Amino acid sequence: MKMGKSDVTAKILTLVIAIFLWSYVMSETDPDQTQEYRNVTVNYTNTAALDRQGLVIMEPEEVKIDVRVSGKRSDFSQFSSSKIYAQVDLSGYSEGQVKIPITVGLLDQSSGIRVINHEPKEVLFTFDRIVSREIPVTIDYQGTLPINYVRGEALSRPQSILVSGPRTWINEVDRAQGVVDLTDRTENAVVSTPIKILNDSGEEVRGLEKEPGFVDVTLPIYRTVELPVELVTINELPDNYAITDIEISPQQVAVKGDNSISQLTELRTVEVDINSMLENDSIQVELALPEGVTLLDPDQEITVNYQIREVVTTSLDFSFEDLDIRNTQEGLVVEPLLQGQVYTLELTGYDIELEEITLEDITLYLNLEGYGTGEQEAEILWEELENLSIGNVEPPVVQIDITEE
Repeated sequence: MKMGKSDVTAKILTLVIAIFLWSYVMSETDPDQTQEYRNVTVNYTNTAALDRQGLVIMEPEEVKIDVRVSGKRSDFSQFSSSKIYAQVDLSGYSEGQVKIPITVGLLDQSSGIRVINHEPKEVLFTFDRIVSREIPVTIDYQGTLPINYVRGEALSRPQSILVSGPRTWINEVDRAQGVVDLTDRTENAVVSTPIKILNDSGEEVRGLEKEPGFVDVTLPIYRTVELPVELVTINELPDNYAITDIEISPQQVAVKGDNSISQLTELRTVEVDINSMLENDSIQVELALPEGVTLLDPDQEITVNYQIREVVTTSLDFSFEDLDIRNTQEGLVVEPLLQGQVYTLELTGYDIELEEITLEDITLYLNLEGYGTGEQEAEILWEELENLSIGNVEPPVVQIDITEE
């Protein structure tokens, strides 16, 4: 049977109404919605490209973004932030700062959920080149040695290390430091110590590679003593010359060596030709130090001050009146038998003293202890003088007459 035109129209109208009603129902029961996922981690891709260029990421250490997605309510029942991927492609960049776009997508494309926005959309990266630098090793110390011990100059093996890392961090490096504990050390030692990399403020610069990370430190330990200095001379001065008032400055000098140094009693100078001392009144001398013994102060200077004097002989005349009469018995009187007799005294000494010497500086006397009355003779005596000697008196005796008062 043939369908009428009106029947077809009615059926089409019914279908349209049905579709409208279905869409209405669906929109009311499963509506569209949006949702934001915060702190989604951004993955770094193509990091191998940085390695090939010798680059490293200085900042940021990590990137997180906020992602907004949209879809049907029913689709969100099986959805989580783990299905969102965010990444930056690190290939093709060089040292410095650069803004890199962030790509965001969904791992599962079968659902009706879609990404509609993310913030931020790009990130500022700082790339630094990996460089190497050779740094000398310096040795610092902690603790103290026992009294009368000092340390020598330490030697590290190796004397420098190779430090590698980002250029920015390498530029902060001031020194490579090893530390040795000195506490109670009395003998030479070899110490293995770890190396720290420090900046100019003494703070450790971390994140750098060190090759090697340890060094062996050879540490000399010395015993110290203070010893008197003795001047050693060779040859002789010309006749009638002498060296006086010798003064060595300093009189004692500190030296260092192994523990056997404690057996030394003095330090001798290198032999000095005494004739070379004639032209001056001071000289600098060196010490003839035993093997293995050195000056505690390597810049120590030793000076010898002295006087070169000529030895001369002169004579002085005197009379009986210049003599001091000692120990005469009570009630006795002493008179010379030879009135006006002149006596001659011979003096030997340094020229300067003899130029100023007078009879008032010399004590001449007769010791008459035990002498009785009568004519007799007494020996002329004198008191010793510093730096002067009386060689002879002529005549050596006095003819005297001792009588009672």
